[in-house]
Amino acid sequence: MIDLMDFSQASIICGLLTVYVLLFKKNALRSFSDYILSSFIFCQIYAAILYLLIYTGKIVFVAFLYRTAAPFTFLIPPLGYLYVRTVLFNEQKFKRIDLLHLLPFFFFLINYLPFYFSPNDFKLDIISKTIQAKTFAVEKQLGLFPETIFYVFRPIQSVFYLIFQWVLIFEYKKANPIKMIENQIKLVIQWLRVFTFANALIIIGYVITIPIYFLLKEKFDTKVVHIIPEIILGVGFFSICCYLLIYPQALNGLPFVKYKEIHSSLLENEMDKIPFIYQDYSNEIKLIEKYFIESQAYLQPNLSINQVAVETKIPSRELSYIINNHYKKRFNDYLNEMRLRHFLSKVDSKTLDNFTIEAIALESGFSYKSSFYRAFNRFYSCTPSVYFENSLLK
Repeated sequence: MIDLMDFSQASIICGLLTVYVLLFKKNALRSFSDYILSSFIFCQIYAAILYLLIYTGKIVFVAFLYRTAAPFTFLIPPLGYLYVRTVLFNEQKFKRIDLLHLLPFFFFLINYLPFYFSPNDFKLDIISKTIQAKTFAVEKQLGLFPETIFYVFRPIQSVFYLIFQWVLIFEYKKANPIKMIENQIKLVIQWLRVFTFANALIIIGYVITIPIYFLLKEKFDTKVVHIIPEIILGVGFFSICCYLLIYPQALNGLPFVKYKEIHSSLLENEMDKIPFIYQDYSNEIKLIEKYFIESQAYLQPNLSINQVAVETKIPSRELSYIINNHYKKRFNDYLNEMRLRHFLSKVDSKTLDNFTIEAIALESGFSYKSSFYRAFNRFYSCTPSVYFENSLLK
């Protein structure tokens, strides 16, 4: 039998790693959609941790946390939908109307406030009975409204948002046929499909719980029956995190989505902004190359993509996309290649009589000699000494 505890713990670890990549490793490439996805995963992690505490009985040590994850589960579907929307349309902030998505969260938060402020002994009694019989969690009213409202509304809300997500993806695909679009769009659309499909699995996990309770009520407390929806839910969450860790480039989003104004079909003398795919980066490419030729900024050891973005006035995510797709290199590899060219232009037999290889490498913009040797071997498949023996100094 699958060990739910080990599986859930693995899902939580994957989730935390994904959030770490999103919030701490992307640096200048971090986008608004990354914060939404991080919030989505955090809500999932929090719900999974609370379930593990209940499943193992350790919730008795933190009784004040019991039922606190319930309102946050109503943030998961809208966050999933908003994430897909912000990725596809490069949105950088919420709209005012988006506040309506928070209403279920606040409704159930207020619903459980009496229980949250109840005495600890009362909570421990509820927890004890829930651990003994899972059906008690469904039958015992803890808030202002019956618990059945929570268990019925949750899957309904999820299904609606899931439909909205698929509509966004299909409409975008329809507007941008696959044969017409670039590799990054294909990659991002594939990721959003995986993300939405995983959300569907998560919904199935919740939905299955309801018929199991009503049709197999006498078996609801058995581990074999009760574990099924939790495994399905865990697979969905695990899939999201693993896919991102395997294909992190999907998180670059669609930096080439631009907006153009057209006359509004609703209001006279008004303009609407509609998204379109921007593919001609010839001017930006010239600007990037001119910047590095004139400034030799690559000689700065700690040069960041954010600094280059500011100097060239090209958004950092767009700059990263151009370098990745036009030059087929990551930003650091792009810099290192220019540093190596500068290094080789400075090296001759006379120079090596007065300076060491390491000294010239550091003058060329490398922070450490180890990073220099690693980069040199990657680009030339040999050490500097072997390279000079076979070419320049032969």
